[in-house]
Amino acid sequence: MKYIFSLVLLMLIFCRCSDHMEKTFTVTAFEETGELTASVQKIPVPILIPRFMCIVNDKLFIYKEKEGKLFDIFNLPDCAFLCSDGIRGQGPNDFNLLDTRSFHVVGNTFKVLESGRNILKTVVFEDNHLSVLYSEQVFENHASNNGFYPLADSIYLTFGNIGDLNEYGLYDKKKGTTTKTGNYPKWTTINTKEPYQLFVTYLKTCVVRPDGKRFASFYGRFKRMRLYDNSATLLHDIDVRIEPYSKDIEEDVKNQAVYYIGQPQVSGNYIYALCSNFQGNNPEAPNTCELHVWNWDGEPVACYKFDRKISLIALSEKYGKIFALDRSIDDELYIYDIPKLKK
Repeated sequence: MKYIFSLVLLMLIFCRCSDHMEKTFTVTAFEETGELTASVQKIPVPILIPRFMCIVNDKLFIYKEKEGKLFDIFNLPDCAFLCSDGIRGQGPNDFNLLDTRSFHVVGNTFKVLESGRNILKTVVFEDNHLSVLYSEQVFENHASNNGFYPLADSIYLTFGNIGDLNEYGLYDKKKGTTTKTGNYPKWTTINTKEPYQLFVTYLKTCVVRPDGKRFASFYGRFKRMRLYDNSATLLHDIDVRIEPYSKDIEEDVKNQAVYYIGQPQVSGNYIYALCSNFQGNNPEAPNTCELHVWNWDGEPVACYKFDRKISLIALSEKYGKIFALDRSIDDELYIYDIPKLKK
């Protein structure tokens, strides 16, 4: 009897270890589904080529890469336009090209990295004016990096440089060192024969749990997401097999699907990710935009269809709203209620 009991116990332990080691799973349905309808807010200034949205201190900031004034700023929750500010230049309060994957909110400020120069700027909005409180050099004596996400213990997640075989880097701000880590997925053989093509094929954006101990990566050319701990150890590889989807990317760029876009958002214990589901480069294609909700164990929680084509979102937990825009419509903002989840 003791032998049989020990054998059963070993089998149970083995099964649990096998489940723990299993990292890839397929999602074929979300537990909750629904539709989101926008309240439309007309705005007095055109928003051309918006690249990023974030909320700081009851203000909505929209970064526009190509215009004279780089930021449009709105008051919340009514989205009343306040001003445009921030110019390109070398002055103490000026900006060069900004890495949209480096914006992160800290208290009543936001931080953003200047691409190329590797200067991290801390920015505040006071008296209707943007000011740079502090500038610091990062990645000294290193090439320009992509992405700059704060993890726990003064570690920052970056993307591997074009040409690197590692997908990520972990930058230790205290030591000033970067550790290359992580292997790229092997979801296709198209456009991955050269190392630099890996970066382009697996374009993504990330979001970090508030405690900095987990992050999720959402891929643009695949309907997939990956969940990691703060050492960039892969926890879950999630393949979303819900129409529309494709198992592989198309050789012809014009026919390629685009899935996860914009910056995923965090509210409470949930991740909110914008999935466009665009099939090919066709501006006349029907609207297929969805909001996907996940928890930090990689489980699919809910899927909501947007009533229009959405390009960027910013989420306000305080007001229970999602603020959104469509890049093809330059004079409107859209306001949605954050759906109440059953779980």
